[in-house]
This record gives sequence, C-alpha cells and structure tokens, in this order.
Amino acid sequence: MRKIIWLGPVVFLIHDLEEVFWTQQWIEKNRFLFEDTQFERVIEAMGYQPAKFGLVVAMITILYGIISYFATRQIQVGLSMNLYVSTILILFVNVFTHAGQTVILGMYTPGVVTAVLVVLPYTVIAFRTLKAHHLMTRETWKTSPFMSIGMLAVIFGLMMAL
Repeated sequence: MRKIIWLGPVVFLIHDLEEVFWTQQWIEKNRFLFEDTQFERVIEAMGYQPAKFGLVVAMITILYGIISYFATRQIQVGLSMNLYVSTILILFVNVFTHAGQTVILGMYTPGVVTAVLVVLPYTVIAFRTLKAHHLMTRETWKTSPFMSIGMLAVIFGLMMAL
C-alpha cells in the first residue's frame, strides 16, 4: 500500500511535466481557438510560462508528497487517507478533462498522453488497492470530493497569483 501511495506524487509530476513543457507552445500555436472567448482571459491570467507553471507544479508536488507522507504514516481510515483519496480523485477526473479536450478539439492537447498512459492506470490501481484494504468508507466518498474542490481552488489560485 505504501508503494502505491508514494507513486502518486511521481505520477503527478510525470503528467504535469508534459504540461509544463508543451502548454505554452501549444497555446501560442492554437491561440485562434481561444480568441474572443471566456477562455482567453483565463489563459492570460494563468500565463502557463514554463518557469511559472513549473514552480506551481513543484509546489503541488511537495504538497502531494506531504499528503502521501501522512497517509503512509498510519495506513488507516481518517483525514490523511481522505486527503490522499482526494488527490487520486483529482488525477482521475483530470484524465477525462484531457481526453475530452482532445476529442472536442480533434487534436493533441498537452497532458493527454500521460493522462491516458500513466495517470489512468495508476488511479484505477490505487482505487482498487484502497478498496481491497477497506480504506474507502462512506465518509471518504462524502468528504473527498469537497476536499478535491478545495485543492483545485488552491492550485488555480496559485497559478493566477504567480
């Protein structure tokens, strides 16, 4: 179980490095898709410059490592495990975000390759392992989605603030 938990930050980093290296270039090449839409303001606010985006990814990876550390200290149902489940839930949903963008736009979008080939298998295995070890309860399913939303608010807040 500990190996599965510690693999989470590694999977996140692998996935987000694809985005760090390709997003700005992709946005510049496909700017016409966003001009005069609500997405243009969001993209401008977030920037997606590799150095800035990389800093946010580094900070999130450290946070994910801290969450993983506490989840592995006592592998049991509780706040630490719910936070860990929240990170997996974010990763799992992110797979479908990337796949959906790729289908809708009919082209490669940054992050889709690692989302499908790395993140999806990891999240499925992690959820199955958690279930097999009885670490996901009704309480987990009640609180983790809200924790995930809070984590996403922090992530996007960081991206907009830097």
